[in-house]
Amino acid sequence: MKPTASITVGATSIWHFRAAAGLFAAMAGVELAGQTVRGAAGAGPAGWLLLLAAAAWVVGLVWRERVGVLRAWLCFVWVLLTSQLVMMLAVRHGFLFGRMEFTGQESLSFAGVPLSVPLLWWLVAGGGFLVVEGLWGEWRVGVSAFTAIVTVQMALMILPFVGRLRDYWRWPLGGAFFGMPWAVLAAWFALALGLSLGLVILGDNWSSAEARTRRQAWTPAAVLLTLTIICLGANLQAGLWLAVAFSAANTVLFGAVVVWYLRDRGLGR
Repeated sequence: MKPTASITVGATSIWHFRAAAGLFAAMAGVELAGQTVRGAAGAGPAGWLLLLAAAAWVVGLVWRERVGVLRAWLCFVWVLLTSQLVMMLAVRHGFLFGRMEFTGQESLSFAGVPLSVPLLWWLVAGGGFLVVEGLWGEWRVGVSAFTAIVTVQMALMILPFVGRLRDYWRWPLGGAFFGMPWAVLAAWFALALGLSLGLVILGDNWSSAEARTRRQAWTPAAVLLTLTIICLGANLQAGLWLAVAFSAANTVLFGAVVVWYLRDRGLGR
């Protein structure tokens, strides 16, 4: 017998999910339209923040369905607070990421860190974890390690986007990777690995892989695919060809995952 949505841990009403997905799709459309009109600047800082907030909402709903309301909130708070703290320490003391700064173009911030930053970490770590968890199943250490690798691959397209193109993030001492030191990628991996291990512990109330519904399986990959397309468009317009290459690779990766799950008849609705 095929599993159905009735055996999921936390139920989300269809209107709730459609509202979140609709807002995310609308903001993605605004961002892409902004790129058409304004080039790589896109919809600007406000549009970027709203896009990430809508994406975080969608990813949060999938977490709620997979592990329940309480654990989903614990995971969300864990990622936001940890990433906020690490980025604060990076700005003030050069911790992990080296001496860096946020340029102030994103006006909504806390303790010098824009609100978009922890939301971005929830998207790449929380969303990436769900994608990898669907592929790797019960081996939690492997899921955490591979999630960190996937987030680094996303960093190769995101960091040029928020650094070189939008000038939201900056490393004053510069570096060979689009004005950033290559060590930033190692720092990105370390933080992503720590966040993923925390998600394993706090979200350890997993329904079985067989209980995953079709929506739970393909939605996180679709959200990351949309983010990838946005970065691909901006990087392409700016002629950042290395970032374009990684954006294209991520497009193939997340696109293949979406197609795979949509064609998987063993999943519920």
